[in-house]
This record gives sequence, structure tokens and C-alpha cells, in this order.
Amino acid sequence: MMIQIAAALVGSVGFAIFFKMRGKQIALAGVGGAITWIVYLICQNYIDGYFIPYFIAAIFVAVYAEIMARVNRAPATIFLTAAAVPLIPGGSLYYTMAGLVAGDEKLFAESGEAAVTIALAISLGFVVVAVITRYIRIFLNR
Repeated sequence: MMIQIAAALVGSVGFAIFFKMRGKQIALAGVGGAITWIVYLICQNYIDGYFIPYFIAAIFVAVYAEIMARVNRAPATIFLTAAAVPLIPGGSLYYTMAGLVAGDEKLFAESGEAAVTIALAISLGFVVVAVITRYIRIFLNR
């Protein structure tokens, strides 16, 4: 478990550097990625399936990105993209393509379903937070 969290931190830091983030923003993106993966692991232990654990982790990372954006006076997108890297369904996508190339319909279908479910959960989590944030801003500006 600690190796997974460390890998999430390093992966998020790597993408933060790739996206040309500077200074403490790199560290904050890494911490966000590590905490996001911790949230996912906790949810995975208590909730079966893919959708809900990824959805909750996506909501967390989107809220984290909005908070870090306000604290650092930077766009939320930079924190969101770097800190959400651990959630990307790389294994599912790999096995989907492997099943397609090898002609293994069962592997293709199962992995493809998992990849699509994870992608939908992540995108829905981002959208929920973006909509709520927008309405909060509208309410506060009145």
C-alpha cells in the first residue's frame, strides 16, 4: 500500500514537472495525487465495484484542485490534471487493447467495460464539483 501511495506521489510530481508547474505547486500536486490515491484505496476497501470508489476519489481531487487554485492564485486545471494522474485506468486500457489485438473477446469486453466505467466515474466526479463550484461563485457574487 505504501508503495502505491509513493508511486502516486511520484507520478503526480512527474506530470506536474511535465506541465511546467513551478515551486511549491509541484509539491502540492504530488501531495494531491498521493492523497487522492489514499482516498481511492479507502473507498475500494469498503465499496465493491469500480464506479463509486473512482467517483469519490475524483470528487476529492477536484475539490482539492479548486482549493489549491484559490490558495496559490493559479488555475485549478493544473492541480487537477497532475493530481488526478493516479486515477487514470492504464491497466484496464492496456488489457483492453491486448484483448483486441489477441482476439480474446472476454478480456477485451471485461477490461473495456472497466476502463469505460472508470473514465465515466472520473469525468462525472469532475463535472459535479465544477457545477457546484460555479453555483457557489454565482451565489457569493450576488
